[in-house]
Amino acid sequence: MLRVITVILLTGVFLSACSTAPKGPQHAVNLTAQLEKVAEIQRWQMRGKIAFKQGNEAVSLNLVWKNDSGDFDFRLSNFLGVSMVDLNVTSEQSTLVVDGETYYDAEPESLIYNTTGIIIPVAPLLSWVKGLPLKDDTFTLTDKGLVDTLQSGCNGCSNWTVRYGQYGKVDSSVWLPHSITLTQLPMQQAFTQEQNSSNTQPNASLTPQTQLKIKIYKWTTL
Repeated sequence: MLRVITVILLTGVFLSACSTAPKGPQHAVNLTAQLEKVAEIQRWQMRGKIAFKQGNEAVSLNLVWKNDSGDFDFRLSNFLGVSMVDLNVTSEQSTLVVDGETYYDAEPESLIYNTTGIIIPVAPLLSWVKGLPLKDDTFTLTDKGLVDTLQSGCNGCSNWTVRYGQYGKVDSSVWLPHSITLTQLPMQQAFTQEQNSSNTQPNASLTPQTQLKIKIYKWTTL
């Protein structure tokens, strides 16, 4: 796991907040208007922490993620501020700098997989982190009308689920999540869930293959 990344193994807390969580809306929002506003946000930056867990191993790093209509810079640093990972993606090339080594590929998904062994659906993720379901995704809502959970349905990424929390208002116009948990189910469990009806509960005895937790301290629209 994370074959080329030097990290600190955690024993105990997986991811803890260090700032006051936003309270979210007091009244129900208009879902259609909310999703339209979220879709319009193509240039944004988030600052926070990200934790990655697989089996009994976990890592937690600081995160700065800046996106410009699909071209983005994704940086991870340790508690001393030392850069650990820098992923830069443009329409022409994807570049990953890890432990002083630089790797290149035309596609970010293959670049991440070839250097870390992790399969990350990069394009869908740019929408999911904003609380925006894609066309073939299924989702549930909170009692205030915001996206609560999401089950991916896109080709090649149907084994991902996303859970949201702590929505905060950004630029006085749109609600964005400040707590995101992305779980990649084992392929056998994902296949079973796809074959079963929507009201069938997943087998809790099967451990998630991969889990990403993102705690966002600040959203900025650019």
